[in-house]
Amino acid sequence: MSETEKEMTPEERINYLRERGILVETPEDRRREQIKTIMNETDVDENGEEYDDLKFVHVPHNESLPIRELSMKVSKNRLSSKSGDLLLDELKPFFSALSKKADISLFKDSAAKHFGSADAPQVSVEALRQVTEQAQVETFALVRPTESNKYTSVNIYLDEVGMLKRLPLNKRAADLASKAGFNPAPSFYGDIFIGRIQYKPVLHNIDFKKEDTTVNSQWLQKATMENLEYQTEMNQITGTNEVQASADGANGVAKAEKGYSWTQTEDELEIVIELSSSSKDGDGVGPIMNAKDAKAAGLKVKYFPKKTTVQFQGKELLSLEYFASVDTDGCTWTLDSTSKGVSLVITCEKADGVTWPRITA
Repeated sequence: MSETEKEMTPEERINYLRERGILVETPEDRRREQIKTIMNETDVDENGEEYDDLKFVHVPHNESLPIRELSMKVSKNRLSSKSGDLLLDELKPFFSALSKKADISLFKDSAAKHFGSADAPQVSVEALRQVTEQAQVETFALVRPTESNKYTSVNIYLDEVGMLKRLPLNKRAADLASKAGFNPAPSFYGDIFIGRIQYKPVLHNIDFKKEDTTVNSQWLQKATMENLEYQTEMNQITGTNEVQASADGANGVAKAEKGYSWTQTEDELEIVIELSSSSKDGDGVGPIMNAKDAKAAGLKVKYFPKKTTVQFQGKELLSLEYFASVDTDGCTWTLDSTSKGVSLVITCEKADGVTWPRITA
């Protein structure tokens, strides 16, 4: 196996083999066959009750797989009754079939960020396991219901704990959210579905077709203004001025980690490591030095698709496994000298072109 193959992620290696004509079947492929069976089930009514096909869309996280239009059989009586959002129950088997173990450390990190470490809720591993096995479906409104859109929303349906399961980012879902006016776009994990709901005169599901996912679709062209209209109304009602929270490292605000700090845009990642410090209590690795001294101390930076390592003064200073892949050909490093010392600045181009929720895998 070549060095390039050794550094590939499992998904990259599978694609590499398939591109060379090798048939590879993965557990995910087998789960997808199970899902096809689940999603193609139809209702049979012995009393001759009339049914309609409700259309919605499936957007896989794997961009090599096509966006598909799906349908489910729904009785006309149920569509017109106060049954709520029917897709919430219909999609549970899908997310259950793709169930993975949740990482409780990610939950703790997320809770500490929102509540503060002292106030973060305590959750046992067993409780978290039970939550993930229930396969709850979460919704995210790409467009909120307003008077101008006749009180119709377009929703993304996703795994409620997709991040805790470390499911891959769904770039196409983030792109749609960005086009709908969300900046930065939220992170969506794993496969997602898109459906449409009309709230008046009674809440009911209506069709969302594959053609509605194109940039020229009417709902998407109006989405930004309609979301602004909705948020303005909510702010007036609640007396608040709600704004979307920024992702870690975004908007030029550095996120401090142990031994380094980092910032990001959709396209690039920048990591800053202090090599020396004039402060006795600083995080630097030695006395103050200049760029020439740093180079002479054996500074080595190595780039891999999902990892960067730094060696300095004969020791491994950093071994950082990324949340997603970077383009190694677009990675560089420089030394920044100031009166306080020398810092190593690593810049890498992202391979996916989206905002990451965190820097580490």
